[in-house]
Amino acid sequence: MKDSKVLEIKPEVFWLGVLDYDIITFDIVMETKFGTTYNSYFINAEKKTIIDTVKETFWDVYLKKIESLTDPTKIDYIVVNHTEPDHSGCIRNLLKLSPDLTVIGSGQALNYLQEMIGKPFKSIKVKDGDTIDLGNKKLKVIGAPNLHWPDTIYTYLEEDQILFTCDSFGAHFCKEEMFDDKVGDYSEAFDYYFDVILRPFSKFMLKAIEKIKPLNIAIICPGHGPILRSSWQRCVSNSEQRAMEYMEILKHKNKRILLAYISAYGYTAQMARQIAIGIEQAGDFDIDIVDIENILLGDLEEKIVMSNAILIGSPTINQNTLLPVYKLFSLISPLRDKGKPAAVFGSYGWSGEAVKLIEDHLKNLKLNVLIEGVAEKFYPNNGKAERLTLFGKSFGEKFLESATEPE
Repeated sequence: MKDSKVLEIKPEVFWLGVLDYDIITFDIVMETKFGTTYNSYFINAEKKTIIDTVKETFWDVYLKKIESLTDPTKIDYIVVNHTEPDHSGCIRNLLKLSPDLTVIGSGQALNYLQEMIGKPFKSIKVKDGDTIDLGNKKLKVIGAPNLHWPDTIYTYLEEDQILFTCDSFGAHFCKEEMFDDKVGDYSEAFDYYFDVILRPFSKFMLKAIEKIKPLNIAIICPGHGPILRSSWQRCVSNSEQRAMEYMEILKHKNKRILLAYISAYGYTAQMARQIAIGIEQAGDFDIDIVDIENILLGDLEEKIVMSNAILIGSPTINQNTLLPVYKLFSLISPLRDKGKPAAVFGSYGWSGEAVKLIEDHLKNLKLNVLIEGVAEKFYPNNGKAERLTLFGKSFGEKFLESATEPE
């Protein structure tokens, strides 16, 4: 949408983000049926400062908004709370206009930006507890790593009691009114955003919330969705409660096993069911058997997040596995899922490369492959059911052992 409106949040503090009604999916795996916004903020202090930018495809309209507030060449600082391209996409262009401006962010953020931009730029590295002096105003830096990238910080404008949080407390929800008390009920979008983007990092969310509790907050300005000037307490409380519930779920070890498979002729599906019988012989498990051929990627990621262990089954087709398995790989986070127990199984006709191929991928993704995978030629034939049962039982037993080992 080619809007050029800016919004005053408080005197000398403005929203100059952009509206994206047309986006269908975000990060490929997330539905955005309510659209989204890319929120950027301008502080008209003695040191003129932008907090985050917008997606680069919106550069033209974004530049017009900046020009309606200030001369872009007079900007002193860009504060980068998080370097994902939907927030940092226009930094390269701003540096072309004003090569002397200074980029401020965490050490990791500045490293990422150097790779993205590909040329030197002036920068200041900040960490938790630091203060950014804007002359007549100050920004307090609050470390918020892994929400949801390692580089994330929050920044708090002390004089105006405004907290800038990037992805935290945001939502993919697009209405031009922008303020939470003007856009109507968007709780569905808020909850969905938390569940898909932030819930896997609930441990870090709870730490961040503890850090901001002592602050006198009037407004929270997130990176996506409405500006929170009337409901920020409810949104923070909602996030805290959902994070606590997720952490409570994770305390119950050795229960949730995802048994994901793709099956061309039904053989691998039969293997999955037989392996599940063996797992149940090893202990009291909650086994989720899922055919991943047509599952929505967001739903599959949810199952990965909620599982304590993963088994993947695939036939071998042309000495390879199949596309749904590669999509599954893309949903596994080495940061989030590191060390998660795993195993592989599959059927084949004349060759069985898929099992070893998948094992290698899972190891590269830092999962803990507990036992050697099992590949059966076709199936079912006499004796194979027993071998698969023993495979499942062995996996369940080793999973229990790994869960009781000291960390």
